[in-house]
Amino acid sequence: MGQQVEDTQLLEIPLRPAWCKDCACLCAAEDILPLRDFENAYGAARTGKEIDYPLHSAFMDAEQVVSEVGHYLCWRMARRHAPRVLCCGGMNFQYLDVAQPLIKHDECDFGFIEGRTLHIGPYCGPGPGVLSAANIRLYDSEGGLLGQLTWRRKETNGWNTEKLSYPTPTED
Repeated sequence: MGQQVEDTQLLEIPLRPAWCKDCACLCAAEDILPLRDFENAYGAARTGKEIDYPLHSAFMDAEQVVSEVGHYLCWRMARRHAPRVLCCGGMNFQYLDVAQPLIKHDECDFGFIEGRTLHIGPYCGPGPGVLSAANIRLYDSEGGLLGQLTWRRKETNGWNTEKLSYPTPTED
């Protein structure tokens, strides 16, 4: 870390809400379907069909869809590690957007049943990393935290980075 990363080296991995059993908190988890789903998406993209996973292709150029889904397929074929939660990098979690019993927080009588997201409309600004540091977490191909993207380098279509690590667990 402390070097530049090009846009072409980055993939946006699908995420789902999850309850981390190690951190006892709500966080995002990698949504990595079986290899067959990536192969099916690549086949559909090559025939010009619309796909929803690993990306939404509804408003994309057909050639761009094939190229990007091809990158996802290569990544998925090389991936050996199970999905992780992004708060601590652990694998002891439960997705929240599936039918399940109530998940309880250790100190509460109530819990979370379903994760929800809120979209607040369009944004027309310069984007992250231009007027202030983006601080977008950067993970390796196996889901391990490498660092974070900080400043956007427009002239090189890349990002400056800095080292970052998971917080050290504290004993209660």
